[in-house]
Amino acid sequence: MSHFSLEAVFPLLVVLLVFLVGGVFFAATGLLEPFSMGEAAQTSTQPDSLSQAHLTALDSTSQIVAMTPEQAEAVAAGDALFKGNCAQCHAVNDVVVGPALSGLAKRRPEKWLLSWVKNSSKVVASGDEYAVRIFNQYGKQQMPSFQLSDLEIRQILAYVKSEEGWASAAGNAVAVIN
Repeated sequence: MSHFSLEAVFPLLVVLLVFLVGGVFFAATGLLEPFSMGEAAQTSTQPDSLSQAHLTALDSTSQIVAMTPEQAEAVAAGDALFKGNCAQCHAVNDVVVGPALSGLAKRRPEKWLLSWVKNSSKVVASGDEYAVRIFNQYGKQQMPSFQLSDLEIRQILAYVKSEEGWASAAGNAVAVIN
């Protein structure tokens, strides 16, 4: 290839690369939905406000699960509570100081989880087999007691469930406008 050809082709390749990377980024963040030719004839009008949008989250099997506004509110509140109280020692999909919390609702009943979060020392001292095993497995590191209401703990559990299966850096909800 001649020098002139490279000077002409190189900027075009850079522009193409920028568009490609930008498209992948916007699609990954949910700011751009993939478009297929079949959708061209099926386009519909968009709602006037975001209040008419449906919030969705991906569950651990990568299926889209619809969330009511109340569920979305609980997840958002749980996100803030998790970051303020739990994230120092836990992540949803990764072990930090304590265990990963993904699948927590499948491992223990809600009543047990409420007691555990409020006072894990008491649950361990009661001789609960699962509590003792977790306590021993994580170097007898005591989880602090939290003065959270049952509602706040349920909001944290809703947040954890919404994050299950996602990579640590991924977000948890996407607004889909029909």
